[in-house]
Amino acid sequence: MSSQRENILAIATKLFYDQGYNNTYFYQISEALNITKSLISYHFTTKSQLAKEVIEKFSVQNKNRIAFKLYQNYFFNNKYDLQLSTAIEIRLSTTLILSDPKVARYIKESADGNFEDMFIEHYKSFYKIHDRQYHLNINRQNDEISLLARGATAASNAIIIDFINNSLDCTLDECLDYIVEMNFRFMRVDEKRINQIIDKSKEVIDKVGFELSPYFVIE
Repeated sequence: MSSQRENILAIATKLFYDQGYNNTYFYQISEALNITKSLISYHFTTKSQLAKEVIEKFSVQNKNRIAFKLYQNYFFNNKYDLQLSTAIEIRLSTTLILSDPKVARYIKESADGNFEDMFIEHYKSFYKIHDRQYHLNINRQNDEISLLARGATAASNAIIIDFINNSLDCTLDECLDYIVEMNFRFMRVDEKRINQIIDKSKEVIDKVGFELSPYFVIE
């Protein structure tokens, strides 16, 4: 990835976080970097494309930070458990959105702007990983991985947006439990195992300790 493209993503990430999706424009990014708007358009055709790549970038970075910290502080001395690791990642990533008002604003405004592909590649990636590890009971001829990813993304985003809009009568912890539970139900994991994963994920998160920082960072 070119340094110019990286610089655009870095400034966009800062502006999206500080100002929100709706109040961030290409001219602000161009002024911050002292480049023309046409150079931004060369790399990112639309603001929604730029916003999608910002989400993909911080999602991957947070995934890697979470995985590394779990390895250092938990899995180094315990057998690796992909389902547990995934539950922790989902819980922390959703907590970041629902606990930081600036992240919540950005996600809500992106969704309101018909930003329909939020997190789709992220979900598709971990469903593929789980299929390789656990041989999920799915139909591979009709690309059910993509269907699962699309369904999980839509369902999770709908719950997140409703929680941000105070449309759900549940606590943050209950909302997080349900989103984790729903993702494993999509994979047809046994209900008893799902409950074990949820309980253990909360225990490990408390034990390891994670911090939510500005600019979409989990560390």
